[in-house]
Amino acid sequence: MRTFISLWKPLIALLVIFMAIAACTGTNSAVPTTSPADVATVVAATMAAIQAQASPTVLPPTAAPSPAASPTISLIPATPILPAATRINFMTYATSDIVSGAVQPNQSLYYVLNAAQGQPMIAQLDSTNHDVTMTIKTAGGTSLLNNGQNLNTLLPITEDYYVTILGGTSAENYTLTIETPARITFDPGKTKAIKTGRTVGGLVVSYVIFAKQDQYMDVYLNGVGKDAALTIYGFADGQPYVRSVTNATQYSMKLPRTQDYIIDIVPSGGMEVNYTLVVNVQ
Repeated sequence: MRTFISLWKPLIALLVIFMAIAACTGTNSAVPTTSPADVATVVAATMAAIQAQASPTVLPPTAAPSPAASPTISLIPATPILPAATRINFMTYATSDIVSGAVQPNQSLYYVLNAAQGQPMIAQLDSTNHDVTMTIKTAGGTSLLNNGQNLNTLLPITEDYYVTILGGTSAENYTLTIETPARITFDPGKTKAIKTGRTVGGLVVSYVIFAKQDQYMDVYLNGVGKDAALTIYGFADGQPYVRSVTNATQYSMKLPRTQDYIIDIVPSGGMEVNYTLVVNVQ
């Protein structure tokens, strides 16, 4: 209501002026005459100004606020808690090790060793009452063996592997044998590989080679005389083709299937023997 009155005040004042001018015009001819057209123009301008003030101001539309971006949640897998473990380090030239000890009932003992992706791991555990077991896991927590006594597998990744010895119902002595054969590969365009080494500590030295069905494989163990011999078997099928008890230092065969083949150099009576191994596959 107050706004309406304030808008009409200029119009009332204008009318008062108009009336005064009209009165003066009628009594004194010396006063300048204002024509009706001039008055109408002033009134129209005043009304336009009043209407402009009375019209509501239209504000431009305000853009809706953009929704806040959802926070990105990074799902980080939990890091396994690794136990304090005794590290197994193979001696130079060795591809295996044997550890032994005593374990109490329900006790857990830990070992760790590093091995490469694609290497076979052959692990065997024995104990007095044959009820001590082991688990084998990657450092990332992937289980390879759960409460068993034997493992033959190709390793999935290059990293540390943890072996847990689990005690049985009574105190026992145990022996753990772990073997990771060294892989033989051929240079491009070649079919023959030569390896030299030593049966350090009187341990068996093992190699692995991948070959296809119907290929021919020739293996020669040189420089050992009667102090070492060959054992050859299929890794996937476990089939033996020659045993060290035959004292064989060379062997030729047409391969029965596509798989990895294990070649063991077995020293006699735990002897340390220098050797040269020649393997040809074609």
